[in-house]
Amino acid sequence: MEEITTLIKSLAALTWEEESGLLSFLSKVGAEVARFDGAFGFDTLAVPSPPLDIDGSAEDLRNIGFVVVRFNRTVGRDYCLYSLLKGTALHAYIGIYAGSAIRTLKELPPLTDFSNGSASLLS
Repeated sequence: MEEITTLIKSLAALTWEEESGLLSFLSKVGAEVARFDGAFGFDTLAVPSPPLDIDGSAEDLRNIGFVVVRFNRTVGRDYCLYSLLKGTALHAYIGIYAGSAIRTLKELPPLTDFSNGSASLLS
């Protein structure tokens, strides 16, 4: 009986992704991008499917948290903000999005505190 109780408790326990607020944060990205685009009209979109590669490699694709693209026809490039989950930190990057591939331009400071579910990439 004790084994069953222990099993039930372990199945009911929150994962660190749930407990840390990471899932809450990631689940809000699409709505926040849509709200931002509606307010400022920067032609941004939370990309629903992952790119085919990042910097010529498919190695990190399973760790993508989100990809937000700003379609910029004026300069002929589409820029993106994307994140990769590494351990318990969400690493953010700015890159160029072309043909479902990303070329990284700059790394931003990682996010590690998701406790309120609305962490900021600007902090």
